[in-house]
Amino acid sequence: MIEVELRTSRPFSCCPVCGTASRRVHSRYLRRLGDLPWEGIPVSILLQTRKFFCVVETCRRRIFTEPLSGTVLRYSRRTLRSCEALDWITVMIGGQAGARLARRLGLLVSGSTLLRQLRCRARCAPVVAPRVLGIDDWAWRKGHRYGTILCDLESRRVIDLLPDREAGTVAEWLREHPGSEIVSRDRGGIYAQATRLAAPGAVQVADRWHLLRNLSEALKNALSPHHRLLT
Repeated sequence: MIEVELRTSRPFSCCPVCGTASRRVHSRYLRRLGDLPWEGIPVSILLQTRKFFCVVETCRRRIFTEPLSGTVLRYSRRTLRSCEALDWITVMIGGQAGARLARRLGLLVSGSTLLRQLRCRARCAPVVAPRVLGIDDWAWRKGHRYGTILCDLESRRVIDLLPDREAGTVAEWLREHPGSEIVSRDRGGIYAQATRLAAPGAVQVADRWHLLRNLSEALKNALSPHHRLLT
């Protein structure tokens, strides 16, 4: 493993609460950060970080750590570019397979760490209601427990998961995330009721799968009295 020692050199830092610049250094400490590998060899950065006094007497933050935006997140043990590379690997091939590939590349990480990091970063991203919202259920355990999946049908991506498929839970999400103009749903009454309650201005439509299901059932019912003529 390669170890690189670095230290911050900016003469001042701004308080994260009041935004006032301060040059009064309180103390220094070392952070060990994982970085991208060099020629397949793992790289560790020993970063000397400083704490500053806030010079504003009325500020509630008396001592603060200098922020390193663009380099590393607060409390993180990896650089931002290392975290982004691991996120790409996890999204493409998953946790355990991603960990095996990362180790071959020189990034020492476990599969559970990859999944935990991806979940954490996903929670930090703000959820915005799409113009065309798709709502359907999914199984935590098929036949026993179901949740609700919410998708942006224009960008074809999942935007949120709800713990159940109750009308109240879906209605609460719609109230907290207004703005959807079209809601695509299944044939059940739960999501229709939730949309009527929380987004009455949205146009409700049936998704393609359920339209085809409706068509096939209607065709079957129309032809079933004449099955002897068709055989």
